[in-house]
Amino acid sequence: MGLMTNILQTDLIKGLSLTIRYFFSKPVTLRYPEVYYDLPERFRGAQILKRHEDGKERCVGCGLCAEICPSRAIAMETSEGEDHEKVVNSYVIDLGLCIYCGYCQEVCPVDAVFMGQDFELTITDPGKLKVTKEQMLTKGDNPRYDRL
Repeated sequence: MGLMTNILQTDLIKGLSLTIRYFFSKPVTLRYPEVYYDLPERFRGAQILKRHEDGKERCVGCGLCAEICPSRAIAMETSEGEDHEKVVNSYVIDLGLCIYCGYCQEVCPVDAVFMGQDFELTITDPGKLKVTKEQMLTKGDNPRYDRL
């Protein structure tokens, strides 16, 4: 009985010392959503569209992003505008179908499409997973994406 009591006391002291050591150490967890994690530079979140410095859209409507998309999540409609240049009428990405592979960013010849840092995509209505061109341009105007 004495040996068993000695083992239990030793284990109890080890456990309490571990508890006390972690009690006075710096916390490991972050208080999300008040504090955001520093995401890796190559993190691929929801797509954004960027503009030129003068405010004009970068996208020229070539359609390469829609063609290379393996899940066919991108739908684009273009028309001929003034001076016989393409105008993007509709650009929609279905984030429910997107596999976040980054091919759309890699193939874009004018650097209009980027993979953003958005990872909070919890939506209960699947119809809201379709993101329009205007929504992506608004995300791209955010100052945190100026480095892209």
